[in-house]
Amino acid sequence: MRWIPPTGPEGFWMGSPAAERAAIQDTAVRDWANKTEHAPRREHVLTGFWLAATPCTQAFWRAVADVDPSHFSTGPDAPQRPVDSVSWDVVMDQFIARLAARPGWGEGDVVCLPSELEWQYAARVGTRTAYGWGDTWDDSKANAGNRIGSTTPVKRYPPNLWGLYDMHGNVWEWCEDAWRERWDAPEARPDDVLRMVRGGSWFDPPGFARAAFRLGERRGGASRFLGFRIALRSPSGPEAR
Repeated sequence: MRWIPPTGPEGFWMGSPAAERAAIQDTAVRDWANKTEHAPRREHVLTGFWLAATPCTQAFWRAVADVDPSHFSTGPDAPQRPVDSVSWDVVMDQFIARLAARPGWGEGDVVCLPSELEWQYAARVGTRTAYGWGDTWDDSKANAGNRIGSTTPVKRYPPNLWGLYDMHGNVWEWCEDAWRERWDAPEARPDDVLRMVRGGSWFDPPGFARAAFRLGERRGGASRFLGFRIALRSPSGPEAR
């Protein structure tokens, strides 16, 4: 787990500038981004939290939930690939609930999925660029675009400045929030059937893997593109760990 500190009064920039969206080459991806993303605005994460350094691996999943549903479950490196083909409901019921019920958690600790706000904050690490390393996609830094044809082990590519791996590509990551089409339209009713996913996947175009890209998936749906990483909300900060 990596400690993600609160933003402080300065907040962080959530969203994407028009120039970033205009640079997306795929017309459908660009149109969707213009529909669902907003101009950068300051948001605040008031409380620090812990976030898993990697998406949940197949080895971790098997230790908690027994049966591995992953499409990419064969080969010597499969245990270190992210678990895939898991729905939001299955993650909550068969993994997070079981993990939280095990002894050893600190008093007041809550294991959960990150919120959409927390996820984007952690992906940005203070940057305002499309990706953690800049505005141009780099195949040496993440797995997207169906270049490899599958997921990859979770620590194959460099982490961001907070020590988080695969915040761009490999598998989409479930967030705890219900989907809403625009973050800057708080009056819009969230769709409880859909849940937020972030980060893109091994298969999707790099434009999907941008820090600002937003997508909703059916909470009961599962595919070889979908995984997750856990968060921990705790009354104790990094000095206590």
